[in-house]
Amino acid sequence: MKRSILFFVLGTTFLVGMTLAQGARNLPPRPTLTGPVADLVNALVNAINKQDKAFLDKVVAPNATWADEDGHIFPASFFINKLMQGMPRKLNPTNIAGETWDNAAWAAFDYTLEETLKDGSPNQIKGTETMVFRKMGNDWQVVLVHGAIDAKAVTPH
Repeated sequence: MKRSILFFVLGTTFLVGMTLAQGARNLPPRPTLTGPVADLVNALVNAINKQDKAFLDKVVAPNATWADEDGHIFPASFFINKLMQGMPRKLNPTNIAGETWDNAAWAAFDYTLEETLKDGSPNQIKGTETMVFRKMGNDWQVVLVHGAIDAKAVTPH
C-alpha cells in the first residue's frame, strides 16, 4: 500500500511538472515594443552609457520610484545619481518588449551592465529591467523602474 502511494505521488508530480513545462513553452511571445516609448527606452540606455544625467532627470518623473533587486524601494533620483557616479558603464539591452496605450506604457528587457570598478577591475551584471511610463502632455515619463539581477545572492547596501 505504501509503495502504491509513493508511485502515485511520484507519478502525479512528474505529470504536473511535464504539464507546467509544456504550458511554459506555449506562452505567447512578448509583444515587441515600437514607437515613441521604444525610442525613449533606447534614449535612456544611451543616456546611461553617456552619463547624461540631465536627460535622465528630464524623462524620469520627479516622484518616480525605483525598486531594486533585493526589495529596496527608493526614489528613482537615488539610482540615477548612483548610475552617474563616475565609473564608466555600458548598458547593453536585449529582448526589448512592451506595450503602449493612450497614456501609459511598459517596457522590459534583459540587460548586461559592464562597468569598471574603482580599483580598475572589470565587473559585469546581468539581469532584467522593467519600466512603467505615463504620458504627460506630449511627453512620456518613467514613473517606475524595477531592476532585477541574475544572481544567487546580493551584497547588502
